[in-house]
Amino acid sequence: MTLLKVTKRLGGFPCCHRQWKATSHCSFLHGYDRWVELEWEGTRNELGWVVDFGDLREVKDLLEQQFDHTTLIDPSDPFMSSFEELDKSGVISMRVMDPTMEGMTLWVRDLVQPWTSEHYPNAQLIRVTCWENEKNAASWSSK
Repeated sequence: MTLLKVTKRLGGFPCCHRQWKATSHCSFLHGYDRWVELEWEGTRNELGWVVDFGDLREVKDLLEQQFDHTTLIDPSDPFMSSFEELDKSGVISMRVMDPTMEGMTLWVRDLVQPWTSEHYPNAQLIRVTCWENEKNAASWSSK
């Protein structure tokens, strides 16, 4: 049995966030064009693929829903009520989550791992890397 690794890159998802606990300019609202890189390891299925990249539409749609033209706000942000008001009035499309790249990476892992198990029992998600721009990324790896 030959194990293979395959990688898919999805993005760009322009979104806004702030790191309210930061003592730098990162405490201000700002945005990046985020990208997600997924890596699987496994054996080839009956079609010859570890994962059929054409099947990723559901995953891509969920990533777009969470990150495309949205504002990510930490649940503990002291201005949460202000952001809720902006969301309610249609000024922003808010998602409450850990807005760090580390937080995004774990959110994506928690989305894609069960999807992989359900659709590709021959494969295992082994790495997720989320990029906030061409210089900054965070990764999770199963190894």
